[in-house]
Amino acid sequence: MSVTETPIDGHMGPWTVEDVLALPAHPARARYELVDGVLFMSPAPGLAHQIVSSALRRQIDTASTRSGARFLTAGAVMVASDSRLFIPDIAVVDRTTVSRGTLAAPLEAMLLLGEIVSPFTRAPDRILKPALYAQAKVPAYWRVELEPDVCVVVHELEGGSYREVATITGTESGGGGGGLHSDPRSAA
Repeated sequence: MSVTETPIDGHMGPWTVEDVLALPAHPARARYELVDGVLFMSPAPGLAHQIVSSALRRQIDTASTRSGARFLTAGAVMVASDSRLFIPDIAVVDRTTVSRGTLAAPLEAMLLLGEIVSPFTRAPDRILKPALYAQAKVPAYWRVELEPDVCVVVHELEGGSYREVATITGTESGGGGGGLHSDPRSAA
């Protein structure tokens, strides 16, 4: 059995945002992220994750349209600063701060970032990313827990850290219709 060398194998020294952006797409759709020179790789999201992500983005888009706000909601978009590159599951930004051709949106332009916790991302989504997003002064962070039941834990920036302000269960739709009530585990 032979081992195929990848662009990651030959890399020397700390990683930069430019290094990560130059990597070819991972064959298994894994996500590359960067924190201060350290490259992180997480597996591609599963079906339950994708279902909840789509439902949540739909609700945010509906609320944004209804309010007349000029927000752009995206999933799995690259968000970068000088030495950090993230791929949050949900990103909301003012439409005037990015263009359609933007490869990596500026971290400081984000209004809301959300992460859907999976068995492989518990520590980053519950500890590391909220701390780094708060440090970047992103006004809101949503953490979506899939187990034991779907819920969104809403955090707002207060001072230099996030404060939990609400937990929305999978049966609450927040008036947007088509809530997160569908159980993604039964989507087979």
